Amino acid sequence: MNCFDCAAADWPTAAVAVCHDCGAAVCADHAVSFDHHLTRTALIDRVILVEPPARLIRCRVCAAAHDAAHQDRPRHTTDGRHLAAQH
Repeated sequence: MNCFDCAAADWPTAAVAVCHDCGAAVCADHAVSFDHHLTRTALIDRVILVEPPARLIRCRVCAAAHDAAHQDRPRHTTDGRHLAAQH
C-alpha cells in the first residue's frame, strides 16, 4: 500500500500506518504520532490514567483539523511532539 498524500503528488512511497480518523495510508513523513492517554474508573468514580499511553497515528490533514478543533487545549509537549486529546 502507498501513502495517499505521496501518491497524489505522483511520488509513490510505501505506507507505514493508517490515519486513525480518515483511514488514509500514510508514509513516515506524513504520519503524526500522538500519545493517547487511556483511562479507567476505580472505586468511587475516580478516573485513573493508564500507563503507558497508547499510540495514535493521524495524517497531517487530520492532525491539523484536530488541532484547530481543540485550540483551547495545549497540543504539544515541551519537545515539540503532539499530544492527543484525552477521550
